[in-house]
Amino acid sequence: MHPFSFITRPVKDITDAIVMPFRAIFVVGLTGFINYFTYSGQWWFKWVALGMGIAVLVAWARAAKTLLLLAVVSFVGWKIYQRYGAQARQRFDDWVARTQPKTAQVLQALRAPAPPSAGAAAGPATGPAA
Repeated sequence: MHPFSFITRPVKDITDAIVMPFRAIFVVGLTGFINYFTYSGQWWFKWVALGMGIAVLVAWARAAKTLLLLAVVSFVGWKIYQRYGAQARQRFDDWVARTQPKTAQVLQALRAPAPPSAGAAAGPATGPAA
């Protein structure tokens, strides 16, 4: 499990819910086609259809869970904003502005000459006397 799965998982859940029915149609159609041309008295592709149907339902359930979580987080954020209002937002924005350096300050720090290193301050190194 990669470290960003917490962030990318909701997108994957929604994508799977959209794409999985098309995958199921393709796979069931392909196996039905193969089963038709290699028919030996048993229609085995129905089990593929059952499995792909379960996969589609699981993908839809995961997407529903993701959308429900998104709705709950949005509702809680809306209620917090209603309670604390624009003044709290302005205080937060002011705090962010105070704690982050301005672009000009960052550029000035990057363009400033580097301080001398500790080795250069001690003078030239002398080797052993011959």
